[in-house]
Amino acid sequence: MEGISIIVITLNEEHNLPHILGDLERQTVKNFEVIVVDSQSTDATVEIARSFSGRLPLLIIEMSGRGVSLGRNTGAAQARGERLLFLDADTRLDHDFLEKAGEELETRRLQIGGVYMKCHATLPLASIGMRIFNFASWLGQRVFPMAAGACLFSTRTAHARLGGFDESIVLCEDCDYLRRTSKEKISFGMLNQYYYFHLRRLEQDGVFRMGWTYIRANLHRLFMGELYGNPYRYQFAHYDNSAEVSNREV
Repeated sequence: MEGISIIVITLNEEHNLPHILGDLERQTVKNFEVIVVDSQSTDATVEIARSFSGRLPLLIIEMSGRGVSLGRNTGAAQARGERLLFLDADTRLDHDFLEKAGEELETRRLQIGGVYMKCHATLPLASIGMRIFNFASWLGQRVFPMAAGACLFSTRTAHARLGGFDESIVLCEDCDYLRRTSKEKISFGMLNQYYYFHLRRLEQDGVFRMGWTYIRANLHRLFMGELYGNPYRYQFAHYDNSAEVSNREV
């Protein structure tokens, strides 16, 4: 696998960041760099990131503003690898994730690859909801692509051609990114790989409320276009930041 730049965006992730960085430290392949892009955290996130400096090839960027798309674009601008992997700080990865995903990306010659999600289910209906989302991602990958930006592969070349993530879109900015791949003739597909999704938004918003938010958002996208601004007033980063990803080895 070619060298990869892994961009991890953070905002008050002192409880979760050590887990994903530990997962990266244990990967079976080592030819990668990690770029932590912080959105003005007020906890110990940055200090914890610095504690991994001797264990991972690590760059830490402290932004003067906040924003998911801004963070991803900022990290991509500093990436040295051609292959990019965008991660949220609360994701978890199996120890051979990079090896298997890299092989599949090369075999299928994909520039951009989505990843299916799974979880250590603690909520009724959570696993069912994820299966539905995974099925919708598989079904729509050629016509109406959708995948979670929490774990998304790209390349510097493709990212530049797409103009990066649209920083004016708050909800479904990752799906907008994928939608533009068709226009730019950039190869995209869902990988037969999984990452572990954190349930904190489901736990605090509720499965039905969160599900309805994304169903409504994608119906809007399908019939009315992208959600510029935040028309549904969805609030991110409102969850309890003491919520921690399971320490269970994945």
